[in-house]
Amino acid sequence: MLVAAWALGASAAGWVPNETQVSSTPDLIDFEFSQSRAQFCWNDEIGNLWVGNVDRATGNFVPADGKGILVDPDSMRYADAQKTKNGPEWISTSQGDFIVYTKYVGYHTDGNSRIGLARTAPNGQWYGAVLGPDVARKAPYGSATPGDPAPRITYVDNRENHYWRELWDQSTERLMADIPASNIPVRHAIGERALGYTLTVDGVSQAFYRELDSGVVEQLTADPGNKDEVWMWRAPEYGNELVFMTLVDQVELRVYRKIAAGDGQLRWTAIYSRQAPDGNKMFSPEPFTYAGRSYVFMSQSARPNKFRSEIWIANIDPAAPLYRRISDNTLLRTRTDPEVFITDAGPMIYYNRLIPDDGVLRPKACRSLSCSEGVFRADPGLTAAGPTY
Repeated sequence: MLVAAWALGASAAGWVPNETQVSSTPDLIDFEFSQSRAQFCWNDEIGNLWVGNVDRATGNFVPADGKGILVDPDSMRYADAQKTKNGPEWISTSQGDFIVYTKYVGYHTDGNSRIGLARTAPNGQWYGAVLGPDVARKAPYGSATPGDPAPRITYVDNRENHYWRELWDQSTERLMADIPASNIPVRHAIGERALGYTLTVDGVSQAFYRELDSGVVEQLTADPGNKDEVWMWRAPEYGNELVFMTLVDQVELRVYRKIAAGDGQLRWTAIYSRQAPDGNKMFSPEPFTYAGRSYVFMSQSARPNKFRSEIWIANIDPAAPLYRRISDNTLLRTRTDPEVFITDAGPMIYYNRLIPDDGVLRPKACRSLSCSEGVFRADPGLTAAGPTY
């Protein structure tokens, strides 16, 4: 009822949830944007790594099928996502944004996985190669500090042990032995030489921070609720202070900031919270900044269905809260892996849309590419002056 009332209010003011098809390519899955290059990277079903362009004026893909430049024919396939849990990622360097990805040398087994690096040649052509060393490594995440002279990657080996290293120097590889072998993402704090991730403490998943140069590890949270997905960035609405967000029990978006406690000591404290509508669960959150404000987009499952079917956005300002569903849910569809690209008209949130299977009791997610309808986008109604209501 609350969501319905909100939708009516939004419609009366002129903005309503919406979606527009961008590409009908069924295997254009898990794409990632480079804002500076106005490009996106992705792997197709058979393991080709592609780069496509985004028209900054319209937000359209050029070409629409995403197959602009073939970078590497030996990247991960659609089926390999069960092994890597992550596709290609951009990394910011002093030479521009490059791509780190899982490359295979021979049969697509974990033992044959390597870290690939794709970069541009002087003529503008992309090319990919094994970054080295020639040992089993996969699923890299790149740091995201624009113009970074010392970019970094995190990744795992074929036993899911976690590592980090400086991109250009394989001798800097360090095993993070305090993180249990797993496929949980270890993400780079944006603008920092640090990482954010979760570890289990007394049976509860909590957020942690690792300062790379000193090696110091700090537990950031000790409050109730299992934390999932730790993202850290400098928030313009808080004087560019470092903040972080996480999902709590998959039903709450919680934002933390380091502020003075009662004893005068600076401590990470929850400053903002948004609950999922009753029965919903939250997935794949990611923050971004635009026009001096921070926003977080995500997908949500909607009761009674358990698959991700809606795209939502929130801000982190308790004085002027924003929290709304931005995708049109007239059609029941799976909507997954949202990403943001900022067009000339403002941010657009892109995602994959799939037709769910007919279940015996209720619909369920279809995991076959035969169900894919390609890539769609939703306009969240954000302008330089603030949200459109």
